[in-house]
Amino acid sequence: MIKYVLAMVFFISGNHGSVQETICKVKLLEISGSYSGDCKKGLAHGHGIATGIDQYEGDFFKGLPEGHGKYKWANGSWYDGEWKNGMRNGAGKFVSGDSVIQGYWKGDKYQGKMRTASYRIVANRYVARYTITKSVEPANGVTIKVLLGGTDNSEIEDFSLAYTSGTEYRNTGTYGIQNTNVPLDVIVRYRTWNQLHSAQYDVLFEFTILDPGTWNITLVNM
Repeated sequence: MIKYVLAMVFFISGNHGSVQETICKVKLLEISGSYSGDCKKGLAHGHGIATGIDQYEGDFFKGLPEGHGKYKWANGSWYDGEWKNGMRNGAGKFVSGDSVIQGYWKGDKYQGKMRTASYRIVANRYVARYTITKSVEPANGVTIKVLLGGTDNSEIEDFSLAYTSGTEYRNTGTYGIQNTNVPLDVIVRYRTWNQLHSAQYDVLFEFTILDPGTWNITLVNM
């Protein structure tokens, strides 16, 4: 009899734990009534359907629509496209009655039929090549690597960063700015020898980041 009671207690407590794990929170108030789908650490994460005053079906990241999904408003309007941090961001289609708008959004605002630039180069002096890529990390920031002839540039002198938001940090071979806001203006200055060690250059590279996210910049000197 004791074994039976203990087994029942274990069964009930086990089931109770499973129920708790399936409860997922949706952070966007308008669709936070009910949720069915993937979950991680108590938040909608992955693919799911959330219903409240409005309804959304698609990708979630940490409780908010992010990725691709379709949002239906209570008045019958809908948007099918890309999302970021709970807002329309990227390519999509918005339909309201007989009105159809197709193009690109940024920060929940329509930008037009053409994709707007994510960054712009303001000035470049003595940088032979550069690459600017955006990683999948959700944090906002910039990492900067400087190469000389394909390897880390060990000839750098007087390196400095000027920027409009965030906090600067340095790791071996990498300079960075974390916790930034957009638009982010960055000015990179340093002095370097060339590969042959026959001349020095005062390098200037200035750019503006227009989209949130983690951006990786590589500067190549020759």
